[in-house]
Amino acid sequence: MLAFTLRRQARPLQRQLQQRGVSGVSGATTKMFINGEFVESQSSEWTEIRNPATQEVVSRVPQSTAQELEAAAHSAQLAFGEWRRTSVLSRQRKMLDLQHAIRGSMDALAHSIVAEQGKVLSDARGDVMRGLQVVEDMANITNYMQGAKLEVSADMDTYTVREPLGVVAGICPFNFPAMIPLWMFPVALATGNTCVLKPSERDPGAAMILAQLCNDVGIPSGVLNV
Repeated sequence: MLAFTLRRQARPLQRQLQQRGVSGVSGATTKMFINGEFVESQSSEWTEIRNPATQEVVSRVPQSTAQELEAAAHSAQLAFGEWRRTSVLSRQRKMLDLQHAIRGSMDALAHSIVAEQGKVLSDARGDVMRGLQVVEDMANITNYMQGAKLEVSADMDTYTVREPLGVVAGICPFNFPAMIPLWMFPVALATGNTCVLKPSERDPGAAMILAQLCNDVGIPSGVLNV
């Protein structure tokens, strides 16, 4: 009965996601997110995700090809040149917008976790909330990015300057489908890096929804790739 109720509650959200080409819809394939677009994989190897409560096929996930990984990394590298030059205040604004978007999509994210991983709805919402706290903390990025100056002698000063590193990668386990991606890419993006994120093939739906939300709030193409 509980499984039926959750499926009924999730249907409007699933239709909404289907229109946007995002994973989490019964029978759909999970697309990659490269250079700001959802792209169908050309892989010949796929993994079925089944709802643990019903054994219904929720999605099919590709084992992305080497060429597709290279395209994601190349997109992130190209985007880094411009993203690193954005002001810390501009990146802070994106984090503020993203946390608002995540709050508005809490149910979609939680239902995706329930369908793919089998958590109860309250626990799935807690998964999202714990990740959201990191995004909210990144709204304080202006303080974290401050450098330092120390006069070590009468004629010598030491400076600390914080600079972006480049393209970073995040490889996520299956146990917290929203929280762990949100521990990774918002920190990377807020500090001026670009990111290639690999969600678990067992429950990638939440990460794909988060990628869509990044697009919605205007994070430039290539800054996040999944």
